[in-house]
Amino acid sequence: MLFRRILRLLNLPGFGSRQVAESQLGRIRTAMLSALQGRGGHSIQRVSQRVRFAADMEALWYLRQDVMIALSDIDGESAARRQMKAINGMFKGGLPSSMGPRAHQRFTNNG
Repeated sequence: MLFRRILRLLNLPGFGSRQVAESQLGRIRTAMLSALQGRGGHSIQRVSQRVRFAADMEALWYLRQDVMIALSDIDGESAARRQMKAINGMFKGGLPSSMGPRAHQRFTNNG
């Protein structure tokens, strides 16, 4: 135990990062399941099962849309977006930068 603390203090690359990633994965999974909890229906159960058994952070990232759709069907889109906003923020630092949310650019006609 003391050895792990010393290594963490030395900030050796890769050490402890797996534990941090697993912790972040668990928090995101719990948040998604909590948002779906207490709601009935086959689609909710199916999405909940997929979230429960998602293997990694990337899988949960792609399941966000399914959770959003399931919540929208029950609570409406604006309520679902509010719920998902907090969950989306939980992914920060856990995904490659290329997988993060993208800023949408408006196209204008300069002609």
